Amino acid sequence: MLSAYGICAQTPSSRRASIEEVLELSQIESITSGIAESLMARVSALAGDLSSEEQTHLRSAMSHGFIQDDLRSDIVEFMSVEADDDLVADVLEKLRTGATSKIRRIEDAYSPSQSLEEYVASVEVSMPSGERVNLIGRWAAARSTGDFYIILAEAERETAHEVLRALRGGDAPAFVALSRAEYDREHESQTRMAVLSLLYRFESVSDELLKEAIAEYESESGQWYIETYTFGIAEAVWLAGQRVAHQLSEDIG
Repeated sequence: MLSAYGICAQTPSSRRASIEEVLELSQIESITSGIAESLMARVSALAGDLSSEEQTHLRSAMSHGFIQDDLRSDIVEFMSVEADDDLVADVLEKLRTGATSKIRRIEDAYSPSQSLEEYVASVEVSMPSGERVNLIGRWAAARSTGDFYIILAEAERETAHEVLRALRGGDAPAFVALSRAEYDREHESQTRMAVLSLLYRFESVSDELLKEAIAEYESESGQWYIETYTFGIAEAVWLAGQRVAHQLSEDIG
């Protein structure tokens, strides 16, 4: 039976292959490749006084727990469980040939005349039009940009507490999630920074193309993609943290 998008229902293996391609087109490694070092820094800051022996144990366990192929596989597994074949097919088509793909190609080919820091300084003197700023804000909202970075940071922060407990046999402060007020403040800050960055990165992207891409992300399939991609990464961080904690328990215990 044909789906609403004219695609035959996928088998589990073909669905995973499609999601693999979604992640490839999303340049997932630009996110996952830095997580291990970021988590190392969080554990070190949380501990405050890691010994050289602890650092050696931690780095060894991290190298086993945060293998890129494992992270990717965990994200694919999460998105596969949450997947609807029609939605996956639609997202994949948009990432291959839609407005989103066109923007990615424009962004990859663009060579800005100034650095981000220089651009931000110039914006403080001469702000882009209100229409352009609002359009970029819609893009950030459609992609839940502020939520994405907070959710990922909270997943890392919680994992750092668990890893430190494993490293020190339970001797670590308890994790405390952000309060609603703290979350809202962080969301506002992350969104503001994202808008500035997007204004810079998308200088050569037309308003019309941005509107088309926003519509893609605001669609049912676009919102499914943003949600499962975000929580898939958070789940992968948590699972990697479990592997690290297990390895530390074996090494130290």
